[in-house]
Amino acid sequence: MMRHLVLALALTTPLPVLAQDVAATIAKLQTERLRPLDFAPFEAALSAFAPPEGLDGFLAQADIGEINAAMAEGAFTSEELTLWHLARIRRLDDGLRGMLEINPAALDEARAADARRKAGQPLGPMDGIPVSLKDNIGTAAPMRTTANAAVLLDNIAATDAALVTSLRAAGAVIIGKASLSEFAGSLASGYPSGGNGAVGGQGVNPLGPYPTYGSSSGSAISVAAQYAVVSIGTETAGSLVSPASVMSLVGMKPSTGLVSGAGVVPLILSNDGPGPIARSVRDAALLLDAADTADVDYAAGLSADALTGVKVGVLATDMAQAGIMAGAATRTGAALSMLGAQMVPVTLDDPTGSVTRFFEYLSAGMRFDMMPYVAAHNPAVVTLEDLIAYNQADLPRRAPFGQDLLERFAPPSAGFTPADQQALTVQMTTALTASLEAAFAAHGGVEILVGMANQQSPFYATAGYPAITVPIGRDDTGEPLGVTLIGKKGQDAMLLSYAFAFEQVTLAHIRATLP
Repeated sequence: MMRHLVLALALTTPLPVLAQDVAATIAKLQTERLRPLDFAPFEAALSAFAPPEGLDGFLAQADIGEINAAMAEGAFTSEELTLWHLARIRRLDDGLRGMLEINPAALDEARAADARRKAGQPLGPMDGIPVSLKDNIGTAAPMRTTANAAVLLDNIAATDAALVTSLRAAGAVIIGKASLSEFAGSLASGYPSGGNGAVGGQGVNPLGPYPTYGSSSGSAISVAAQYAVVSIGTETAGSLVSPASVMSLVGMKPSTGLVSGAGVVPLILSNDGPGPIARSVRDAALLLDAADTADVDYAAGLSADALTGVKVGVLATDMAQAGIMAGAATRTGAALSMLGAQMVPVTLDDPTGSVTRFFEYLSAGMRFDMMPYVAAHNPAVVTLEDLIAYNQADLPRRAPFGQDLLERFAPPSAGFTPADQQALTVQMTTALTASLEAAFAAHGGVEILVGMANQQSPFYATAGYPAITVPIGRDDTGEPLGVTLIGKKGQDAMLLSYAFAFEQVTLAHIRATLP
């Protein structure tokens, strides 16, 4: 109890007065959806729906285990749970823009879960749990897969992505497709940073006047606003960890290949990886177990004592350079000390300057990984230059937020060949893996690296190492913030357990207060 009290006191400092009305600014920038959310399949059920007494308060705090226990006791059904989330989407998402499409079969999937539970044959902890999917994750008809881009507005994947097949096998209710920074963050900067696209408009942080970052902005919005219990996002370099951090959520980028990327719209194939976003480490572990390709019960391995005696490499220089995070860094150190971790200062160096080539690397991925997917849907749009021209022909509809990032990212790879991309990929992966291995080898060897927010993403994402963000409250400006724990490649279960131990001490999740 004392551990929790000490850190809770550090989170009660007043927030600064905002210098501008961010909501009004976003409202001026907001665009009409290219395709409105369709609630027609649920109108009768929503009109008749009366939430069971106490459901609102229960779901504000409950995790997946508690939801399962309540359904098993008959407190409510998966159908009622799904209707509750659908009602929130209908009520709130015109303002938040966290969703691009609702699954018309969501209630059918929930009723099937209820039938299995009634027959005493539930499929596991994810059976009947509403999940949202980032809309670069392929879903078969009738749902589309747009990457929030006009050029893919009517794109329907031939089959579900591999991870969606796994989720369905676990009984998850796919409630719909979450918004994202268009083409995983490669089109327009947006306001205040990321979270925008032609199909759905500008995403808004449910916790207040803060960025959404990207590109898995909608997945984070959907969990923070309680449109779904959990969500699957994707990461290329901070695309999942960063929005989870700024919305006070747990977000995990697993080791490369642990969750199949088959059927996901690519950005950089060698970096891309799907992963869970949740309100707790345990929920993230359960979702990862349902989505991944390994036979590991991550939740069963969680331990509140996992960090006791563990040598932790603290990326102190990175934290010091980010002065606005000083208070959060102090709280992080206090938590690790309380847990009995052995903290040593570590640096993550880049002697080859590989990080400075990341934009070039991204440009090559867009040209040779992303554009073939686009061209398969629209054969007239083959190159990045074609995409720029396509958008330019109808900017208000196809690029309502501009395309400054796309115009910046296209030139560096203009003269590249596929062989050039392959060579750059090898160079980047080799160099940044070596940087991480050197950091892990420091001081006779450390088990995890600890940093803040999205500072180290080019390293861990490119090298394929797992990383997870856990809420640590707010930074010194009032913005929600997470601590990033980076694990060794393939040690995802251990990383989750370290994160769980850290979470049990800090308990710093900030809940959105929405009508």
